[in-house]
Amino acid sequence: MFNGLEVDMLYVGNADCILVTRWVNSVPTNVLIDGGNKSAIAALRPFLENRGIGFLHAIVCTHPHDDHAAGLIELLKDESIGIGTAYVHIPQLHTDAVALEKALRSVAGSAEADSIRKSLATAKDLVAACKARKITIVEPFAGASVEFMTVAGPSVQFYEELLTEFTDADSIKAVDFQQTMHKIWSDLHDNAVEALDTELPQNPQTTPENNSSAILGCIQDGKKYLFTSDAGVSALEKARELYDLTNCYWMQIPHHGSRRNINPALIKQFSPTFAWVSAEGSKKHPRRAVVSAFKNAGATVCSTHYPTPTNMWIHTGAVPQRMGYKALVPLYDAVTSKLSPPPTNPWRSSLLNSQ
Repeated sequence: MFNGLEVDMLYVGNADCILVTRWVNSVPTNVLIDGGNKSAIAALRPFLENRGIGFLHAIVCTHPHDDHAAGLIELLKDESIGIGTAYVHIPQLHTDAVALEKALRSVAGSAEADSIRKSLATAKDLVAACKARKITIVEPFAGASVEFMTVAGPSVQFYEELLTEFTDADSIKAVDFQQTMHKIWSDLHDNAVEALDTELPQNPQTTPENNSSAILGCIQDGKKYLFTSDAGVSALEKARELYDLTNCYWMQIPHHGSRRNINPALIKQFSPTFAWVSAEGSKKHPRRAVVSAFKNAGATVCSTHYPTPTNMWIHTGAVPQRMGYKALVPLYDAVTSKLSPPPTNPWRSSLLNSQ
């Protein structure tokens, strides 16, 4: 008799694709959180097939960036995979179309304006793909239930506050300036970034689009699991005000390990036993300062890229056994792993060619 929880974080580079499965009396409920980039379907489809999963009770698009949403659009094209409910924000329902177009035109050529236009188009395409299959759409706002999971953020109010920045030309320019300064700093210090990147800022800033990410959580056998997507500090603080997110057993490190989405105070409050990141393994994703901050807080940190690209799996309770999985190597421990092997725990990674 299976009664437990499984979390699979697939290797899709700097993108997110996470399958969460809850077993109750040997009956599974499958929730897919994001689908990675368009190319991620090449990893997702065989993964589902090899797991014997032909039906997803829910899919969640945390926010309409292509590294989260494009793979879901591709998945929806495959009618051999059944889908119960799609949880998708529809930004067009929460903003003034005329004011939005006016603001975007006034900052023509802006990188952030282009990003907003792309996100709006992706959201529209995702909704259209769901409607084409007559799949029920629910917007994932705080308090909503996604099967056995709860949406901890954003609230409708916070989401709409974020979207007002889309219709404010000055706000768009401010994001552009912030992004430019960040790039200049990174370019200037690229060769020494690891030496300089030793501390996390107290109040880092990310884009309104990232802060609109759906944050989800669930509890299994008294253990908290937190899924953060690309949410930033302000979004995570809002979610923490609504829900008790302290002392997590497992959490997703937000935004592929960017140093612009988390601060020491939040890490201390979340205090995860295990923290995972979906990343390609560049100097920026995950940032060494982010990894070090989680490790200093007592977390075992693992990434889909390390020491080689791999899918990662955790299970709590009684779940079906899997073949071909091995113990994960925590980040930056590969060189010393023979002297200090990772602790025995239910976290496992898969060989990509075997799962």
